[in-house]
Amino acid sequence: MTDFSSLFRRTDAYQSIKRDKAQGRLSHAYLLLCSDGDNLERYLKKIAKLIACPNDGFDDCRVCKLIEDKVYPDVVFYPKDGDSVTSEEITSLIADSYVKPYESDKKIFLISNAQKMNASSQNKLLKTLEEPPKNVHIILGATGEFSLLPTVRSRVKKISILPFSAIELKDALSSQCPDVERLENAIACGDGTVGKTLALYNDDALQKAMEIAEDIIVNMQSSKDVLEYSEKITRSKIELLELLNVLSLFFRDMSIRFEGQTSLVVNKAICERLMNAQGFTRGALINIQEDVLQAVKRLEANGNKTWVQEWLLFKILEEKFKWQKL
Repeated sequence: MTDFSSLFRRTDAYQSIKRDKAQGRLSHAYLLLCSDGDNLERYLKKIAKLIACPNDGFDDCRVCKLIEDKVYPDVVFYPKDGDSVTSEEITSLIADSYVKPYESDKKIFLISNAQKMNASSQNKLLKTLEEPPKNVHIILGATGEFSLLPTVRSRVKKISILPFSAIELKDALSSQCPDVERLENAIACGDGTVGKTLALYNDDALQKAMEIAEDIIVNMQSSKDVLEYSEKITRSKIELLELLNVLSLFFRDMSIRFEGQTSLVVNKAICERLMNAQGFTRGALINIQEDVLQAVKRLEANGNKTWVQEWLLFKILEEKFKWQKL
């Protein structure tokens, strides 16, 4: 299982709320910003545990277990159904906020996917956000803040869960993802979130893209190979953008490795294999990275997959042989 507790304790969000609690200055309303929409509710639960639990939410007490199961009477989750809280649910929240807690001295309301609230729901919540009943805490969880009204944003304390480092994700996911190289690949191509990393780890298309990218770098030697590799890409049915992202990562790692900065290489095992490819100089590697970025722009501009992939394959060969002569 993913070690969300360890990850959460490393975040600024955890440190901020822990400090507020210790100083007796918990805000009546927080806005948690986290790009990991797949696990947003998990982090909201962690915040609720931290606020409600006398042991700062270490997950092994009765309160934490009840919150995890969403049956603790003084922690209320929204939306009840679907992925967006409704105006009727906001009305229910406001009424419930005036009901005293059942067993603790605090009542906590968690709203997931707050970025999907419509303007009517947000406006209805404004007064309660500004002047909630005593010991009521409202936690809004959102993947982004720009759809929230300025009046809502001004009434909450903003906290964030930023993308995690590769080391943090590897530590947290290693027991769940035993294939080390596959996990490193997923982390390298992800966005620093648990949700995207796990999705990529289980994505066979990503693994296929990596196999093809490595094959291209190591074995494509002449212009007559371009059509063969273009057909191979097409037959694989992988998304060209995914292959371009992998190629960008591989050439970046090779460039870093060329400079001797081994500690900065994302996937050391693959990079060592790639460095055995013949003919790639420092200048070629730098220019090819620019060519890959240009391929992404061309793909977005006209969407002609075959033309873009063949153009890039020719550019890789061109840069490789041009820089050999310098």
